[in-house]
Amino acid sequence: MARSPNLKRDRMLFYLGLILFLLGGPGLAVGTFAHDSLRVPVGGTAYATFGWLNTTVLAVGAVVLVVGIAFLILGLRGGVLSSSEIADLKAGRLKT
Repeated sequence: MARSPNLKRDRMLFYLGLILFLLGGPGLAVGTFAHDSLRVPVGGTAYATFGWLNTTVLAVGAVVLVVGIAFLILGLRGGVLSSSEIADLKAGRLKT
């Protein structure tokens, strides 16, 4: 049986959401503090304060995290098909 385009789209959204969730959550949140703890002189040398670089990386991480969660929710739809799509799938009219 051929896969529906909706199933492919939902799977793609799920995996893209999972990747963005994993990058946005712990990846970029830890990156805000790595600048200070590792004393990496990217964008300045203000290690004692929570500066503009930390705030920017934290904001980008939050946005990526929220977009990842939204894609996960959309991908969890699980390929729910409408009745017309089911009829097309049974008739063999849907292309993969």
